[in-house]
Amino acid sequence: MTQNEHPDMVSLPFRAMVLAGAVGGGVGLLVGWMVHPALPWRSVMHGALAGGGGYLLGSIVLMPWVARPLEQWMAIWPGALLSRLLATGIMAWLLYFRPPEGDDGFRTALVVSHVVSIFLDAALLARWSRSLDQNPVQES
Repeated sequence: MTQNEHPDMVSLPFRAMVLAGAVGGGVGLLVGWMVHPALPWRSVMHGALAGGGGYLLGSIVLMPWVARPLEQWMAIWPGALLSRLLATGIMAWLLYFRPPEGDDGFRTALVVSHVVSIFLDAALLARWSRSLDQNPVQES
């Protein structure tokens, strides 16, 4: 029997994914505050919370702690990106309260935290997949 007939079951690094969401939210908070320092802190904080929290909720939908074959994870990941985008949109809608001065800080923090979280997620999943000591490409 070959290795492809019995795929190894692996789970994703959930703690690292939580850290990616937290770092993304923190970076979004910092950038939103630096770009719009005169705006209310609450607006920027809600934007960062929506971006980082939406990423985390979308990751929980993925159930990364469940062990699955590696090929299944690679098929699920594009759907996880969509679930993260939807969760971020829902959180932004729930946390959005238009301040009298405008919503630029909210939007800046939201976009930056979501994009940073997604980039960190891609980097950590690439590093995680390289660490599995598997070569999914079989030479003939």
